[in-house]
Amino acid sequence: MAKFRKFKFLKDGIIVEEIESSSFKKAVKSFQNKVKEKLVFVEWISKRGKEMTKLQKLPLGRQKKIGK
Repeated sequence: MAKFRKFKFLKDGIIVEEIESSSFKKAVKSFQNKVKEKLVFVEWISKRGKEMTKLQKLPLGRQKKIGK
């Protein structure tokens, strides 16, 4: 069974949403459908126990399929 991680999406230091998913990409794709932000910080704990942070530009994915 896949290990699920908790991804915290932050805007200006405030948690917007917390999503539990098996991968970073799946978490971001489910988040971007709900919110119309351009940049968000994402925090999660890796498989090895390190706390990771990333500034992610939205939308993530194929531009042709997204409609831009």
